[in-house]
Amino acid sequence: MFKKDIRNDARNPFVEALEYSVTVVDDKEPQKIEDIAVCVDLSSKGIGILTNHPLQAGHIIDFKNAEKPAAFSAKRAEVKWALKIDDSIYRAGLKFS
Repeated sequence: MFKKDIRNDARNPFVEALEYSVTVVDDKEPQKIEDIAVCVDLSSKGIGILTNHPLQAGHIIDFKNAEKPAAFSAKRAEVKWALKIDDSIYRAGLKFS
């Protein structure tokens, strides 16, 4: 009924805006999307975010250096999972790369 949490590192609450970009293939053409996410939790290996853009597992997220929170040094992460929360909000789990 409930999924086992398979994380090795504890997630800590972390709320801050984060600018990012992702390249998606839309109608067979690559399109670079730039957006702002809200970080909701952070661990040494990844971060949880809320965003208005529908991310998918496998997407590669590039963090904008000028606006990246000082709490982590990663420049890039992979979307490991994503869920639609409501009509315009998506929750995603990212693993730093």
